[in-house]
Amino acid sequence: MKKNYLLLLPFTITLLQAQNSQLYYSGKFLTVKNKEQNFLKVYNKNSGIYELTDEKGFAIIAAQPSDTLVWNQGKSTHVIFAYELRELKTILESQTEKKSVGNIYSKDYDSLVSKEARDDFSIEKTKTHLSKKSHSYFVQIRKLRQRNDSIYTLKRLNNRTLLFNGSFTTSFDIKSRNAVPATQSRYVQGRSESGSLVWKGPETNEMFSFGPDISTLGFNGLAYEYDQNGRLIPWIDGLQHAKRYDNSLFKTTVGYNNQLNVNAFIKEEYNEKIRLSLNLGQQKNQMYFIDQFDVANTFKAKLNTEMGGYSINLAFNYEEDKATNTNRIGLFNRAYQNSLLTPISFSNEQNTFLNNGLQRSYSKYADNPSFLFEQDSKYRYQKLERQFSLNAMKNWDDFKLSISQSYDTNNIRNLDQYKPSAYGFSNGILNERTQNSSSYYSNILGSYTLGNYDFKNTFTLNFILNDKKSDVYNSLTSHQDLYQRTSQDHIFNYNMEIHDYDFEAGFNFGNSFYISNTSLKNNFWLPKANFYLKFSDIFNWNNYSFKLLGSYTQLSSEPEITRSYASYATTLLNAENYNQYFPVLEAESFRGLSNINTKEWKVGGRLNIGYYISLEGEYFNRKNTDDIFPVFENNLLKLKNAADHTYSGYEFNFAYDRLRLGYDMYTTHKVSFFKYKDIVDRIAPGYQNLAVSGFKDIYKTLTEGQALGSVIGSYFERNAAGQLIIDEFGYPKKAEGMKMIADPTPDFVMKFNHSLVYKNLSLDINWEWKKGGQLWNGTQAVLDYYGRSYDSGEERNTKNYVFQGVHSNGSVNQIPVDFYDPNRNVLENRWSRYGYLGVAESYIQKADYIRINNISLSSTFPVNYGKQNLKLTFYVNNIMLWQANKGADPNQNFYDMDNGRGLDFFNLPSFKTFGCIVSLKF
Repeated sequence: MKKNYLLLLPFTITLLQAQNSQLYYSGKFLTVKNKEQNFLKVYNKNSGIYELTDEKGFAIIAAQPSDTLVWNQGKSTHVIFAYELRELKTILESQTEKKSVGNIYSKDYDSLVSKEARDDFSIEKTKTHLSKKSHSYFVQIRKLRQRNDSIYTLKRLNNRTLLFNGSFTTSFDIKSRNAVPATQSRYVQGRSESGSLVWKGPETNEMFSFGPDISTLGFNGLAYEYDQNGRLIPWIDGLQHAKRYDNSLFKTTVGYNNQLNVNAFIKEEYNEKIRLSLNLGQQKNQMYFIDQFDVANTFKAKLNTEMGGYSINLAFNYEEDKATNTNRIGLFNRAYQNSLLTPISFSNEQNTFLNNGLQRSYSKYADNPSFLFEQDSKYRYQKLERQFSLNAMKNWDDFKLSISQSYDTNNIRNLDQYKPSAYGFSNGILNERTQNSSSYYSNILGSYTLGNYDFKNTFTLNFILNDKKSDVYNSLTSHQDLYQRTSQDHIFNYNMEIHDYDFEAGFNFGNSFYISNTSLKNNFWLPKANFYLKFSDIFNWNNYSFKLLGSYTQLSSEPEITRSYASYATTLLNAENYNQYFPVLEAESFRGLSNINTKEWKVGGRLNIGYYISLEGEYFNRKNTDDIFPVFENNLLKLKNAADHTYSGYEFNFAYDRLRLGYDMYTTHKVSFFKYKDIVDRIAPGYQNLAVSGFKDIYKTLTEGQALGSVIGSYFERNAAGQLIIDEFGYPKKAEGMKMIADPTPDFVMKFNHSLVYKNLSLDINWEWKKGGQLWNGTQAVLDYYGRSYDSGEERNTKNYVFQGVHSNGSVNQIPVDFYDPNRNVLENRWSRYGYLGVAESYIQKADYIRINNISLSSTFPVNYGKQNLKLTFYVNNIMLWQANKGADPNQNFYDMDNGRGLDFFNLPSFKTFGCIVSLKF
């Protein structure tokens, strides 16, 4: 039996040697915030084993050279070198404190060999004690407080520091207008008479520029109220040649913006106890029109502090905005229209008024832009806004409570005026519109969290109260409109998050109530749900991850009661009567309407390829039910639940971040692709083909089955084969009525962002390409009608032109026409025969464009050893714009209306901006 035990000895030795051959790595593993944490999971990717840290973040894990350790769910990694590995025994010994053997002291032995020394005044004999709540670091003790007869407390006196910092930013910009439609510069005011082209002066009230070539005319030099050089007559030797006057309204302007931000805060050691922030700003925005600008002054104050365990934020905002004029009555469009239509033989700048005190213009049916801008007061628009807000938040471990309150007031004053002799308002017109509104907002949010980072559940309950009031007064009608709405949102939400080594997931479920005193029916079922799944380190490739996400949301909303729908008055006028546009009617009421109910769902994903490349995409579908639009009924402006429509599309984004090109040089590129459509699903009875914006004879509409905002207008008559029908005079025949002629929806929009960084220099370029979509160019139509367009100037001498098409009997057209025959009435020429707007179909143009939105070059210069810095930025906006249409920027809106894109009726041109920003941080 003893021999058998002896045989086991070699095996035991071999086993112990095998155990000793296993090596281990030891060290501290910290969280992503560099904090020590108990039970932090450390994973060896090569062997598949893992260990958990102790409360100090220390862990021991078996490993081999070149193994990779991963913790913090893959956010932190470490590759092990051979010299970092040790045997387990060595590691454990190193963790045990070693002490040398000292002499053993025994009080009993000492009492026998020595005599006790008595000290009645020693600290052991004292009758007073030190409280356990005393501060432990005696070098930082600044206060001694006696709690009772026998106990003292040592308190730390915190080191409080008052600090200041802030920034000052100043900028200026130079603006100039972008593309405008081309006009002819050869033919003067006038028309044909008895086969000859005749100049007709302003006193004749002639509107057409189908007169003779200006090179054939000269000034007679006699006194003439409409031109300081005299009247125009056929030129002969000795006369002064007629001048081509430039009536452009635009000029290069300079604006500025100054912002001062100052922060004062008190710190106790490393904790910020209170902070006061002040912001002062002033901005002057100079328009490209003559003497038209606005000035904005702002003051903002914010106080952050902690009180009774609450984090408290107080804020006050004050903003004052003043402008010489606004475009509320279409003033800028009207001035721009008259500047383009002014014949080259008339100068708007020479004088604004005639001797009789009326405006001096080229016709009583037109206006002098300088006269339109003539005003008594410096500012016809003033806005004053004040806002007070309070936010308090407190945490009780897993429970958080946040309370937000705000109150703001808004006072707006518009003085809209046309003086006597203005076209359409011969006696003048004046309206003072004032709007006073106030809003109270309250938000109470409570949340409770269960679990930890690996598996966390959060329950939230949110209560939102909005109380808004608005009153609008128009002096022209002596009528005041009063609006008030109190709405409540009750939102319950549950959120769950799961975090594992290479897997993350989040799920969110909730429901909300929407209650309002202006709504026809409250909504108590507004569910929402969303989720995401993220897989990290796919195929064990570092930072290769995929994220899948989706959401479903139901919302109820109502139109904002502070919004004015007065501009909808354009739909009551034909385009030719634009001069009568002067909006004063406001929405009758915001009550008795169904909510705008929205159901939206999205699904998408994101793929990260390495550390630099990412690709993401999303498909969305938003169904809007009972959407609200303005209508006129019985001469009253009302809001109606007129249509259901679905807005859907998809978006893709690609990014290549920090592509290194060389030492201290890298670049970033981002590309997005966006495609959408908004289709009308249902029209409420009585509102088919309702005008959304535009004029009575050309407008954007609601038509079932068509894109929302499709354009309806006049068109040419065609046969079943699509051939033009030619009338007996040899011109295409205008059809009766109106039909759908354009869809402003683009095929797609692509945006590009490029950034190049070299040391402290940064160059950024942002540009976009919009492909597809159509617009109606009414500006071109009116310029054609009056003979002011470039095409009418170049082609008016075209003769014997045959339009392709057929007659009503089916025969091919062979009738030659002269575009402008002096022997015929001016209203029978190529451009004037169809009326003021011509045939709308012929003025449908592509809305494609390519624009460079922004180029900026910036650099940061450290000051005072980096404690402060100076940043300098040069930028240009809209520096390049290529557009397919002949007119203004396709992104400009009809009369500056939000839903006016796709209609161009003397839309204001966009502007290019050159600017510089200097920012100093101190």
